[in-house]
Amino acid sequence: MPLPLPLPMPSGVPVVLPSQPQPLPGFQPYYVREIQDWAVHQEHMRHLEAIYSVGEWTMFALMWHILDFTAGRVERCNTCFVAYDVITEAYGQSSQNKCLNCFGTTFEGGIKAIIIRPTIFSDTDESERFDRRGTVHDDDVDIESTPDFRVRTGDYAFRIDGGRWQLKMPQRITLRTGFNFPDQESSAIGYNHARANLEDPTSVAYLIPPPQVDVKAILSQQSRWPIDFSEHEIIHGPLIPDDREIVT
Repeated sequence: MPLPLPLPMPSGVPVVLPSQPQPLPGFQPYYVREIQDWAVHQEHMRHLEAIYSVGEWTMFALMWHILDFTAGRVERCNTCFVAYDVITEAYGQSSQNKCLNCFGTTFEGGIKAIIIRPTIFSDTDESERFDRRGTVHDDDVDIESTPDFRVRTGDYAFRIDGGRWQLKMPQRITLRTGFNFPDQESSAIGYNHARANLEDPTSVAYLIPPPQVDVKAILSQQSRWPIDFSEHEIIHGPLIPDDREIVT
């Protein structure tokens, strides 16, 4: 059956097409959607399943940062910063990069946390280039780990082969399922997707405890089930700082 033709508009009557649906008088068309925790939980499971399938155990050294200092969680290093306050305040950095107390962070103790998590590293081959300081071996990879902690630029990842990698600020993958603030703890499914650069063996990264013989012994443990590494972990501050924390 052919479709009926639209009735012609009377001449002189303009045709007005609304830019959006017009609600009826006294009718509210909008709905504030509730968050769907089950959807986030399922995506967490899929994400972790992939990491446990093709990843490896990795030790992370999360260092103190300026935001921790301004939030009052840590003080300046008494060995290389406070003792040389005139110089360090003028230049805004430590008087010695390889300080065994702060490991170049300028903050007391240097280490906020040592944790062990499953991690996926992308494949890479070591390259070589000539620099003004000599021959440099570059190595740059992508890594991804669990979303229950946060890395910042200057944190490190230790692998079983002895390599120590400096991490850069990660990318956040947040699952939005409703009308709510998307913080990392409740909504992030792939927060720690970061770039990592292999540190030179002479860098301060190789002075951070534990020594490599202990790192290898810990990370080489084998099991068909996730291992509880809590006895080897050290946590001095929050693994996930509050996204709504106001730093003054």
